Parts: sequence; structure tokens; C-alpha cells
Amino acid sequence: MDALLSVPILGYVFGPSTFSTSLNLLFFYMTWSTLVLSQPPLKVEILSTLAIRIIFFLIPSLLFLAFDTIVPSLAVNIKTQGEAGFPTRNRQRKGPFWYQASASSIFNILLSIGMQAGVELLLTEGLGIRSALQVTTTLPMPWSLAKHVLRNLLLREIIQYYIHRLLLHPSRPTYISKLHTSYAHSITSPYSLSTHYDHPTPYLLHHFLPTYLPSAIFRTHLLTYLLTLSIVTLEETLSMSGYSIVPGIMLSGITRRQNFHYQGQGKGNFAPWGLMDWVHGSSIGSDVVDDLGEEVEKHNMKERGGEAIESVKKGGREGLRSWSNRRRSGKKP
Repeated sequence: MDALLSVPILGYVFGPSTFSTSLNLLFFYMTWSTLVLSQPPLKVEILSTLAIRIIFFLIPSLLFLAFDTIVPSLAVNIKTQGEAGFPTRNRQRKGPFWYQASASSIFNILLSIGMQAGVELLLTEGLGIRSALQVTTTLPMPWSLAKHVLRNLLLREIIQYYIHRLLLHPSRPTYISKLHTSYAHSITSPYSLSTHYDHPTPYLLHHFLPTYLPSAIFRTHLLTYLLTLSIVTLEETLSMSGYSIVPGIMLSGITRRQNFHYQGQGKGNFAPWGLMDWVHGSSIGSDVVDDLGEEVEKHNMKERGGEAIESVKKGGREGLRSWSNRRRSGKKP
């Protein structure tokens, strides 16, 4: 438990804006080095991964559930599907109760972490070669960290698209695709605790493999993988929340596409960002280009509105000055 609480990536994510100062960098390096040198590499990797899942999936999902349950009159106004989006009030079609979906999600997360540990044990103990991820005291440089995280996310978009479309929603149903449909698509109104609800086999193909494989192929630093996992986990949790108000240009679009995917029983929107759906013409509803256009238009309208307000203010000030000058001139004998 001490190792879990001392994971420094959490400080990196939640740290203040002054984290880039030399003192904080030194503290981060010392904490990370102490953790790596005092704990087995596999323990550091597995507990760090578990911590990311708890912080960016489990805790927010439970908070969303509490919000929907305690103040439903307020929550219903920001639910995309209204009252149908409340997990505790509705058992959707022949789908699971919310606590069944939650238990399945947690099981799948633990299964994926177990698979990650199994891969590392196979490589290091079974085959006697290097681990899939680098667990060293050396920290990745900021530019390399950003570049590798972006690469991981782009590869995840591509891998997830083809797995989701060709294996889980093929033109002719297969055993695996039927499992995915009967489990994941028994829920038509998604909520955060159902993010990882699926049969274990399609879950590992759909969620675990696209996120883990890019980091394993390029043998990235553990911190790079943890930052990638943090972004992916938070994105999945928010986009499956069922709320119509989600911050950010990318997240709001991802959330809409996820809702359309579940409502349409998997007829489109196979990847989160929508890039591959746009390329292959498999988007349902607005695509990623439409989302970008709407966001640009919003900013343009804000700018034009701001300019109009400033113009009114300027005209008002000039009018007041002119009226004041006329009053002064009228008082002169």
C-alpha cells in the first residue's frame, strides 16, 4: 500500500503549475528513484497501473453515480438521454443491473492488469529477455514524453478502430462479435461504471490491447505508459458518463459519438477520436471535422460578441463625453 501511495506519476498529473521548477523536479526524481530502487520493477508497474485505474475510473464513476442518485432532478437536465440515462433507475432491455455492470467492469480491469503482469513475467522469467516497459530511474525528457504519448494515442486510435470494426462488428457475426453485442451492447444508455462492461475476451481486444500494445512494441518508459493510460482512462470515463456537458472540444465529440454508437447498436463510430471513422466514412452523426468546425465557429462568435460589446462600450463612453461637453458649454455665460 505504501508503494501505491508513493507513485510519483500521480504528483506529476495533479501537481501545481510550478512543478517545472528545479526543486519540484528534484523531488520528483528522488521519489521516483527511491520507488524504483526499493521495489521490484513488476510491483512498481502493476501498482502504478492499478492506481491510475482507481483515480481516473473508479473514483469519478462513483462520484457520478452518487450525483445521479442524490440529485436526479438536477442530473436529468444534463443527461444526454434524460431519465433513461440513470443507471440505478432503469434496467435497459435485457441488460445488466448497474451493480452487475460495475462488478464486471472492475473484474475486467483487474483481468487486464493480470494480463499485463503475465506478459512481463513471460518475457523476463519465461524467456529471459527485457521487460515490455522500461522501469528505470532515468526520467524521459518532456519533449520525448509528449511525443511518445501522442504516438501511443494515435496508434491506439488505429488499432482500436480495426479491432472494433472488423472483429467486434464484422459484416457476418462471429462468436466473439456475438459476445460483444450480448454484453457491451445490452446497454444502450451508457454510464461511467459501465465503461469496461463486456465479456472478457472482447474487452481485452477492444480496451486493453490498443492501449498497451503501442507502449510494449516501442518499449516506452513506464511513466510514458502511465501518462497515456491516465489520458485514456479519463477519456473513457467521461465519454461514457452519459452527460451532455463534457469539457473540451475532443471529449464532447467523443461523448456524442459514443452515445450514437450504443444507440445505433454498433453501426458506426468505432474509434474514440473519430479520425479513422472520418477516413473510412463510418461516422454516425457529426464527425470529427464537424466538431472542429463547430468549435471554431463558437470561438469566432465569442470574438465577434466580444468585439460588439467593446464597440457598444466605446460608443457609450464617447456618447457620455459628448453629452458632458454639451452640458459644460451650455452652462457658460
